[in-house]
Amino acid sequence: MVDTGAQHSVLNKKLGPMSKKTSLVQGATGTKRYCWTTERKVNLGTHQVSHSFLVIPECPAPLLGRDLLTKVNAQIHFDPGGMSVTDGLGQPIHVLSLALRDEYRLFVPKPSETIALDVQPWVHKYPLAWAETAGMGLAKQRHPVVIELKAEAVPVRVKQYPKSQEARRGITPHIRRLMDAGILRRCQSPWNTPLLPVKKPGGTDYRPVQDLREVNKRVSDIHPTVPNPYTLLSSLLPEYTCLPLAAQSQEIFAFEWTEGEGQPVVQLTWTRLPQGFKNSPTLFNEALSEDLCEYRACHPEVILLQYVDDLMLAGTTEEACSRATGDLLQTLGILGYRASAKKAQITRQEVTYLGYKIRQGQRWLTQAMKETILQIPEPKTPRQVREFLGTVGYCRLWIMGFTEKARPLYEGSKETPNWTWTEPMKKAFQTLRQALLEAPALALPNPNKPFQLFVDEKQGIGKGVLTQQWGPWKRPVAYLSKRLDPVAAGWPPCLRIIAATALLVRDADKLTYGQQLLVYTPHAIEGVLKQPPGKWISNARLTHYQALLLDAPRVRFQTPCFLNPATLLPNPEKDRPLHDCNEILAEALAARKDLTDVPLSNSELVWFTDGSSYVKDGQRKAGAAIVDDSGQTIRAETLPPNTSVQKAELIALIQALEQAKGKRVTIYTDSRPIYQERGFRTAEGKEVKNLPEIRRLLEAVQLLRAVAIVHVPGHQKGEDLEARGNRAANAAARKAASRDYAAPILAVGLPPPGMGTLPPVPDYSLPDLAWINKDATLQKDDQDGWYRDQNNNLILPATLGRHLCEHLHTTTHLGEKKTLTLLQTACLRFPRQNAAVREIIQACEACQLMRAEKKQHSGMRYRGEEPGQHWEIDFTEVDRIGPWVHCNHVRQATPEEQEKARAKWKASPHPSNPLKLKLARREAS
Repeated sequence: MVDTGAQHSVLNKKLGPMSKKTSLVQGATGTKRYCWTTERKVNLGTHQVSHSFLVIPECPAPLLGRDLLTKVNAQIHFDPGGMSVTDGLGQPIHVLSLALRDEYRLFVPKPSETIALDVQPWVHKYPLAWAETAGMGLAKQRHPVVIELKAEAVPVRVKQYPKSQEARRGITPHIRRLMDAGILRRCQSPWNTPLLPVKKPGGTDYRPVQDLREVNKRVSDIHPTVPNPYTLLSSLLPEYTCLPLAAQSQEIFAFEWTEGEGQPVVQLTWTRLPQGFKNSPTLFNEALSEDLCEYRACHPEVILLQYVDDLMLAGTTEEACSRATGDLLQTLGILGYRASAKKAQITRQEVTYLGYKIRQGQRWLTQAMKETILQIPEPKTPRQVREFLGTVGYCRLWIMGFTEKARPLYEGSKETPNWTWTEPMKKAFQTLRQALLEAPALALPNPNKPFQLFVDEKQGIGKGVLTQQWGPWKRPVAYLSKRLDPVAAGWPPCLRIIAATALLVRDADKLTYGQQLLVYTPHAIEGVLKQPPGKWISNARLTHYQALLLDAPRVRFQTPCFLNPATLLPNPEKDRPLHDCNEILAEALAARKDLTDVPLSNSELVWFTDGSSYVKDGQRKAGAAIVDDSGQTIRAETLPPNTSVQKAELIALIQALEQAKGKRVTIYTDSRPIYQERGFRTAEGKEVKNLPEIRRLLEAVQLLRAVAIVHVPGHQKGEDLEARGNRAANAAARKAASRDYAAPILAVGLPPPGMGTLPPVPDYSLPDLAWINKDATLQKDDQDGWYRDQNNNLILPATLGRHLCEHLHTTTHLGEKKTLTLLQTACLRFPRQNAAVREIIQACEACQLMRAEKKQHSGMRYRGEEPGQHWEIDFTEVDRIGPWVHCNHVRQATPEEQEKARAKWKASPHPSNPLKLKLARREAS
């Protein structure tokens, strides 16, 4: 960029998405409006900033404006030796611009342009194993790969993006080299995807990148055996080109190519498995793993780890490792695979593998990875929040309580209309960055030793530390954290710890190699699982937890230790638990502390409740009943139609509790409605049905002096008290349901006495006067002290106006609009009258009960006895171009035609919709 003293920094090309912001620019030829880019990340050498650039295509060169210089904190010094430009710390300014997708290369150690000295002897000894000496490889023992398309897939053609002359010249040598090697060939294909030349950072060379996103959408998915199975835009490097591609599958990867101006455009395609294809990593990983099976069997003294095309060989001694390395290089050369000598690390005690440094049984984050994350600026959109979480989540094993620290960011990653960057998000962002700087070194898992997992749960988040014994110490292997699902998060603490333990044990299985796992928790979850709390956990969940935690022989539960690493809290009484989980669960299950499911020994009343609901003559009938221990009916009520049996049983239980107010009662029922502690949600996480009745039930339980609600199985045939009482309650409920339901009738009493006359002096409150003062049109009458508006409407005090509306509604039961109309007709107003009228009508029980509900259509339409007998025409607006009707192109007859022809159709209004016409054919007279 050129420093010209401009106010704004300017780009002369659109290098990314544009914003809606525009600005007027005054130039030599006049004034013109130009657009701005969106906020882009700009590396200023010492830090990153977010900046928006003005795009002026007519500008001969990009301009460095005062806005960007201010963010750099640039300072110009004039010395006898010359002029210098520094930043605020006095350091020279070096600004490097590069594409955002290549930003990580700033912090990745630059690969050596030459082969390391300790690797050169291996290159000379095994020349067929290296890409630098043997060229591109070809897997000799692999059959050509056949790509399976989806059943509905059709060829797609994506237009080639424009390429500059410089970019075309930059990728031409690479295309020619691939064509000479037979990896690219000419073709004629209905498929086509674009080729993107990408400039390599720090040089003038370009590399070709093919956009295969549309092809990936049309190819069948296979189960990925490696994480992050594909990258949408990936460079065409020779790793996957070792695998041949079947002839029938080559055409789907075609792209357009021309070597220069005036040259014809041709199509090229791949004969090998290309980069950018979503299944390439999985296919290559499986092929290389199968080809190396024999090598692994012949070298049991070493360990060979494979991640796609990255191999790491580990041995106990340097001699064994060197010998196995030589055999591996020879095997790769014979099989047709090629390794990179510039990236090789051979017989070293410290290596960098997959972004981690590994040495002496430990692994830790590299400085380059930390700096990459620390350079990310504060997010401005939910998408940027998700990008940050995805980047820092790769290092979550090193951050204790990662899920708890990142909770505000997870909540802020959702797209909302009024999204803002809040203070809790900013605090979580800074906390995670600081945690990366303090990330410890973790021990490598030892498959020959048992593991210890320390678990704790807090506010719906499970935290754990996986350790292994190292002498007298426990060395951390990984820090684990998981968020509980909404159902488990609503359980009591003694059950939440079970869900947290199950989640963390499942995560720990990825690192323990099937070794014994000792689990330490502050709760006795083993005993709780053996006595399952069926009212909280569904059978499917319970079976899953028991199979994972109890039936697995390698999982063993231990008593809490003196210092739990998951909480960093001491437990001085190691042998005794801090609480009794069964007692806490029993208290949590009860709506009141003395509520029991055992009959009271000194009950004043013993009642049985039941509800009934069945269908008769196409209509569901329902009823609820209460009977005493002698079989006498205490109460039986016919319920509204379409009432479910569950709701009927709830109503019967509620009525029994309310009728026995203040007494000691034992109630037998066959329902179990307990949902309060779970936030009124079912075990599957859905909102519970009959929520108003359940809330009313929980309130009614508090009305009694002592209560026992005993669950009994329904439809028993014995002669004991429970069986006889349940049968009597069921019979009374069915008898009540068989009667016709009589809807409540609105009782209209005599109108209350008149309101009388207005008081001589108005009594306006302070809120009334504040409301009056806001309206300049309201004037006070000096004679009587009443306020009036410009239409001579009398302003009443709010209390008096509300009393008047209550009196009016009690007399007439008018709706909101009618009531306001009467006030307007009477020339009366009062503060906040609309809200007051609405509250009065909503509080009227009679009006709410008699409110007319919208009737749903039955879903059936008359079709006639023969084709064309019955027509229905929807109301629509025709195009007004001609006389044709839009729906069936029937033209309206002219007067001349009407005289010649007899009318055979009759149009009449539709019986249920006034916007439709009904056409019926009739016989000609």
